[in-house]
Amino acid sequence: MQILVDLVTNATMQAWIWGPLMGVVFGALFAGLTRQPAVGAPVTVIQTTNIFIRNTVPNRASNGGADGMGGVLLGAVLGLIFVVWNYAVHIELVHYWLWVVFSTVLSFCLTVSFVSLVKGQFTSGSWGVYVATPLVLLAGCGYVIDLAKTVFDPQLTQLALQYNFLKFYTTALSPYGRSLMLSHVIGVSIAFLIMVFTGVALLHYLALMNQRSLGVLHGFWVYLARITLSFSGKAWFILLAGCLLFAYLAVAPWAIPMWITRQV
Repeated sequence: MQILVDLVTNATMQAWIWGPLMGVVFGALFAGLTRQPAVGAPVTVIQTTNIFIRNTVPNRASNGGADGMGGVLLGAVLGLIFVVWNYAVHIELVHYWLWVVFSTVLSFCLTVSFVSLVKGQFTSGSWGVYVATPLVLLAGCGYVIDLAKTVFDPQLTQLALQYNFLKFYTTALSPYGRSLMLSHVIGVSIAFLIMVFTGVALLHYLALMNQRSLGVLHGFWVYLARITLSFSGKAWFILLAGCLLFAYLAVAPWAIPMWITRQV
């Protein structure tokens, strides 16, 4: 029994075995519930999306207002500095969990893609494009995260342990060090968000595939496609690609950090 507990709680097993295994299980579960599209169902992604929006998504008027943001901005700045300090102190733990998320989402995406292909859901080439795009974005996220770990100087961790979060950022770091840490953390955070959004985007297109088939789960797939609709479309993928490029430039020490230092 103790051996089983050790296997479950082992950090390496969690990152490289249990995380990907969870992705495979959930991917197979979601995609495995897919039935072949009904006769007369729309074929392409655009046709399916247009019909889905027309039939299920109500028109909603949007309104909003703007309030004073001074206090919020100050809190956000202090919060970001605190996050920068914590990242420097706990970088090993942060990147461990980043790889757990990456491996889980990657295995989920690959499993969904394979099972959907086997079950005949790719009724046109456009489905392949919309499924492959998240996989490409995910691979880019993996590269950015690996680059972030590679270029990070371990001496920054030792320095962060000697100061509180304010003194670390304002006193211990040089102007270039402040630019480096700030852009580094922002870049890693963006890469993490892209990983999450990539999984949601793929889940949307899986649901969009499934709702073309009538059955007991039809209502569930319609609901899932509706709540993830904001994560769909070419514009969304272009935005994610642009954010991924920015994340790379923010993490690379020779890019945005160097540029910011020269401007100050």
